[in-house]
Amino acid sequence: FIYLQLLNLGHRLVATAVADAHTVHGNGVGAWRVYLPSATDDPAKVDWREMSRAAKAGRGVMSTGPFMTVTANGAQPGSEIKSGGKDVVLKVKVQCTDWLDIDRVQVLVNGRHVKDLNFTRESHPDWFGSGIVKFDREIPVQLTADAHLIVCAINSKGDLKTWFGTSMQNKLQPQAWHNPIYVDVNGDGFQANGDTLGFDLPTTKMSVEEAQRILSLAH
Repeated sequence: FIYLQLLNLGHRLVATAVADAHTVHGNGVGAWRVYLPSATDDPAKVDWREMSRAAKAGRGVMSTGPFMTVTANGAQPGSEIKSGGKDVVLKVKVQCTDWLDIDRVQVLVNGRHVKDLNFTRESHPDWFGSGIVKFDREIPVQLTADAHLIVCAINSKGDLKTWFGTSMQNKLQPQAWHNPIYVDVNGDGFQANGDTLGFDLPTTKMSVEEAQRILSLAH
């Protein structure tokens, strides 16, 4: 949430995701990871310099398992594009192994949920698949002002127990989201909107419990 607030204040922060293990039992490794684009799908030929450049450019997709690719008018995450006042077309594809699933795809516009850009298996059953490809659609997004776009995919009722067993990570939900794509509507350069999403930025260290308490006040 704070990350989204900072993006709205003009800080182009590049997100990453990591998962490490501190004990042999009960602390599985690999729950969170980053997917990065590569010029090759041969592991032996992957160039670490290309991966480093992609990571720094914000091309990463953060995930607990689902494999998601997203472009906006053909541009990858981390890009800035000009829309010329026309709709931005998001191309979203989500793939999963046979023991993972997603049931919701949500587009965030400047960090805010947009009702018309929330798609679920219940509301749009024809948009979701049952095989490896869970979602593969083009989504037009109409913008009247500059905005950064983030697509989130999640299984709201799922977990990672098949993967992690008794480890702490088994409670995580299958989910994926990417670094923002910045859309310049008027052609004068992207302008952050300054929206702090209804809450002041914290100025001191905050516990998870305190953050949950503050956010609960909005409901």
